[in-house]
Amino acid sequence: MSKYKHEIVNYLYRNDEYLSGQHIAETLNCSRVTVKKVIDQLRKEGFEIESISNKGYKIAKIPTTWQEDIVNIELKDNILLNRAIVQTQVDSTQILAKAHVNDTDNHFIVLSDEQTKGRGRFNREWSSLKSKGLWMSVVLRPDIPIQKMSTFNLFISLAIQEVIEQHYHIQCKIKWPNDIYIGNKKVCGFLTEMIADTDGVNAIICGIGINLNQTQEEFDKVNQSRATSLNIENGKPIEPYQFLSVLIKAIEQRYDQFLNLPFSEIKELYKSKSMIWNKTLTYTEGNKQIVGRAIDIQDNGFLTVISEDGDLHQFMSADIEI
Repeated sequence: MSKYKHEIVNYLYRNDEYLSGQHIAETLNCSRVTVKKVIDQLRKEGFEIESISNKGYKIAKIPTTWQEDIVNIELKDNILLNRAIVQTQVDSTQILAKAHVNDTDNHFIVLSDEQTKGRGRFNREWSSLKSKGLWMSVVLRPDIPIQKMSTFNLFISLAIQEVIEQHYHIQCKIKWPNDIYIGNKKVCGFLTEMIADTDGVNAIICGIGINLNQTQEEFDKVNQSRATSLNIENGKPIEPYQFLSVLIKAIEQRYDQFLNLPFSEIKELYKSKSMIWNKTLTYTEGNKQIVGRAIDIQDNGFLTVISEDGDLHQFMSADIEI
């Protein structure tokens, strides 16, 4: 029945009118009994399917959990990221993406409703409540030298910032190089890893976590003062499929710029969206830690900071205490 389930979900989702069981059966070359069994199964999985005598079936509401069939329908027209692997629960989408990276030479994404061992930069735990956020890893296949990767996070963080601000009208800023903050609370972070050799980068695996629909009470006590969600800031729930569709298009656009434009072309825009200027902050990178003020971003993406004693320091990917 799995084959017909895939076809019936696709057919119903693509059509906004009522479709009779007989019509579906004839179109998909199956029996009406099969159609009825699939409809019953979909309802058990959380689909709200309206049924009216002499008219047929129509999807009224899809589940809040990710459905692989529907995700791939939403992605099908994308240029690069038009295939998804979807799981109900994983330890980490980043780990699953790495496990599949050699299965194909194409770009793809990995999505999960829940992560049990989500991690961010510096191996920090990332809370990934079921069906409350976008827990995703994006696998990209560039043909670039390793040194070009120093600006990748800057392009992608700008894509995320723009989606939140332009499509959801929530003012937010980037904490260099790649965290997204609303006020002084974090709403998004991501971790970029790569597979490379002496010839260059073979794959980029970018794990992205965005808080969509948590309430303030759903954050633990530590994070209630440090984290927020788009739901909290927007005052209403975020429709995840719509958010995913808009975000993937923005990532594709900024990724194309990353491949074809120097960072200097968007540097001033990036700086205008950053939250670190005119502040004395603590910067830590490896064993190096200074207190100072960020004064510029170099064309290679490195951050220039002047310390309290007047010395200049360059950081490639520092941890910044806000």
